Amino acid sequence: MEVLPWLLLAVVIIIAIVLQQRRFRVLPTDTLFELSPDPVLLVDSRGIIRMANRAAHHLLSYGPGLMVGQPVDILVPEDIRSQHQHLIALFFSSIGERRMNNRIWINDAQGQKINAEIHLALVDYDGEQMAIATILDTSTLWISERKLREQYKAYDELFEHSAVGICCVSLGGRFLRVNRRLCDLLGYSSEELLERCFQDITHPDDLELDVSKVNELLSSSHCSYSIEKRYRHEDGRYFWANLTVTLIRDEQNFPDYFISVIEDISDRKQSELLLQQSEVKFRTIAETIQSVVWMSTPGIEQMLFVNPAYERVWGRSCASLYDDAHSFLQGIYEDDRARVRAEIERHRQGRWEIEYRVEHPERGLRYIFDTGTGVLNSSGQLEYLIGLATDISDQVKAKADMAHALEQAHQATERLNLLIRTDPLTGCLNRQALYEELEHQLELYRRYQTPCSLLFIDLNDFKQINDTFGHIAGDEALQALAEHIRQHIRATDILARYAGDEFVVVLPQSNVREASLALRNLRNNVLRHQTPTGEFPVHFSIGLAYVGYPDVADASSWIEVADQAMYLDKSAHAGANKLPASSGAGPDQFPGE
Repeated sequence: MEVLPWLLLAVVIIIAIVLQQRRFRVLPTDTLFELSPDPVLLVDSRGIIRMANRAAHHLLSYGPGLMVGQPVDILVPEDIRSQHQHLIALFFSSIGERRMNNRIWINDAQGQKINAEIHLALVDYDGEQMAIATILDTSTLWISERKLREQYKAYDELFEHSAVGICCVSLGGRFLRVNRRLCDLLGYSSEELLERCFQDITHPDDLELDVSKVNELLSSSHCSYSIEKRYRHEDGRYFWANLTVTLIRDEQNFPDYFISVIEDISDRKQSELLLQQSEVKFRTIAETIQSVVWMSTPGIEQMLFVNPAYERVWGRSCASLYDDAHSFLQGIYEDDRARVRAEIERHRQGRWEIEYRVEHPERGLRYIFDTGTGVLNSSGQLEYLIGLATDISDQVKAKADMAHALEQAHQATERLNLLIRTDPLTGCLNRQALYEELEHQLELYRRYQTPCSLLFIDLNDFKQINDTFGHIAGDEALQALAEHIRQHIRATDILARYAGDEFVVVLPQSNVREASLALRNLRNNVLRHQTPTGEFPVHFSIGLAYVGYPDVADASSWIEVADQAMYLDKSAHAGANKLPASSGAGPDQFPGE
């Protein structure tokens, strides 16, 4: 059992020796040929396979002996088959030593392609020249090579088309390879950069740091470093970049070269500069502004910043607020303190806007308007709030004074409007206000058919009252009639003095039937007027006019229709409504006394 491996080894050695000879004078025995571990073919000058060992049949998926007698073209891919016969003729007709070693594609019995390395040699077989072909299956090698090529291609594409600058640098600092982005960043062509070293394009103030990092990398076990440095552009300007250097070592772990990744951070540096300037401006403004500028964590758990205005407005030290952020509540007016505590929950959610009062130890009660806005971090979470607490005491006082002045002006306007629209003797609406109300009711009727009626009332024998009892008594009689009418109409009805001893009652939402009831109610309640010398009845006549009467076209015609109805009523009751005749009594005497 142990002899077989040695026998196979001996076969391999014999075949190798034979292949090194210029020509085969004696062909190996069939046994040795058949047992060769490598696929071997013997092909004549016509391209016919004369012999094929087991390994060849197995590799190419042919049954035993099926390859013998077949043209070698069955193994050649179809796309190059037309050229193969020419290659065979060329091989056999060449003068001198004929050996070939090629990587080719071979078709197996199923038509599948196999990547192989073929070794050809010309041999003499029984006086006939033949080609002996040894086939080495390199499919696995070809797959590995393809993957390696793909990796190299991907690396090249990544290297060349990366959004950052990438370069390979020798241990002495010279550029070995540069990508397109680095050329764009520095303003040089790749040829120009390859003639330079990194020291040529580094800002003088940053060169020492860069060189020391390189030396540290070479003398330590570290494999990379990263720094921010300035590079010199071809046009002479400098820009900031983030440099990451990785040391590549060879198979024996000796330093070989560097790979440097260069990212332009000029915009970030500019933003940092602007932010720094903004912080300086913010602090300058915050230190001088009169309002309290504050910055705290959500819920006012920690005070991050407060300007000196806090000491002026609260009368407390800023240090006390940094020690205990909630200590500001102690200065708030007691009646407002609970409300402010309740609002702290909104502060935790990033919303803060509230008014409260502060008891200053020396300046007394101060009104504060406090508002804040949440600031989110890069993850979208609430990080802190920044706000402004403003002493609005002067504004509150000015607002109160303004409100008081406006109220007084409003009251004065109301009084003026009342005087403009009111009859000064009776307190009823005057004639102008009456016409405005009538126009309003007419508009309601035209648009919505809203009913409305009016009563025209005339004080009977008013001249006789004046002549008998004097004008003062006449005025009192008018006032008494106006008050009498008010007491016997609805609160929604409107009473106006039309002229002299004539009054008009506007009855909104009243039709003729409802207005007639109001008329009878007034007539049934007899007015008696008391004078210093006695009491006498005050008679009046009433006329009714509905807004929908045919003759009613406007306010004037409406009053005219009611006036005519009043005269009819006066005529109908002419005898009953007369004032008793005077018996020679004086103006201050009651008639009949």
